[in-house]
Amino acid sequence: MLNRRTFIRQSSVFAAALMVDTKGLFKMHKDLGLQLYTIRDEIAKTKDLSATIGQVASAGYRTLELYGYNSADRTFFGKSVKEFSAILKKHGLATPSGHYGIADMTYGADYNWDSWKRLLEDAHTLGHKYVVIPYMDDKHRTPDDFKRIAERLNKGGELSKSAGLITGYHNHNFEFEPMDGATVYDYLLKNTDPNLVKFEMDIYWVVYAGQDPATWFNKYPGRFAMWHIKDMEKETQGKPKGQTCEVGNGVIDWKSIFKHQARAGVDYVFVEQEQYRHPVFDCIKTSAAYMKKNLLK
Repeated sequence: MLNRRTFIRQSSVFAAALMVDTKGLFKMHKDLGLQLYTIRDEIAKTKDLSATIGQVASAGYRTLELYGYNSADRTFFGKSVKEFSAILKKHGLATPSGHYGIADMTYGADYNWDSWKRLLEDAHTLGHKYVVIPYMDDKHRTPDDFKRIAERLNKGGELSKSAGLITGYHNHNFEFEPMDGATVYDYLLKNTDPNLVKFEMDIYWVVYAGQDPATWFNKYPGRFAMWHIKDMEKETQGKPKGQTCEVGNGVIDWKSIFKHQARAGVDYVFVEQEQYRHPVFDCIKTSAAYMKKNLLK
């Protein structure tokens, strides 16, 4: 019979093995998702927010990752959380994740967590699974800033877990700058609790920084619960900054990357595009067609 100490030790070994042997452990959602920031210009100028969001659903998308939360009055684009949630439901759209650039949580020296607790209430109303810190301002990219955000992500992760949610962090290219003998990305991954904090890999920015996404999946298996899927135009590859384009029309080898989805631990993927050569709703339809045919089978 196993004693308690032996049982705990063997259980820990088994849990660690699960984190490494990811075959069949993680199953990616196949619903087509879009980061709402993709249509930011259309939202900014629309007189009918519901109709504009309805065009996303008409393009074939079923999930949205949100942006645009005003933490001061707890609204999206002038709509209360309940009103905005009703618009999404009207068009058959779910929202498993949102980007929340809450300045006091991210940068404040003496933060009391009130805005985070309110955010978790609103995220629950929306039906989120993930709440994501999307960005670090230029002036807040020192080692001390990154050490603080790692601590904040862990604390935020504890509060999120208690609320039935998961805290995430979204990268750009600056996370691949040197820090403590490695990179900022290494530091954040090593100094956040895997049980409390997941990462949303923006694959465009990883490639832009000269990195191989698969290297990071192998180095930190199971940590990358979400991916941003935006492609890099061949004509502007390597230029500051390489223009984004429709998924499948650029230089990123998506089919190869998607072979690593189990190793990465990916749960949801979201199409995103930041610049356009064509009308934005035509662009997201092109990306949707490629995703459905090639990557979400």
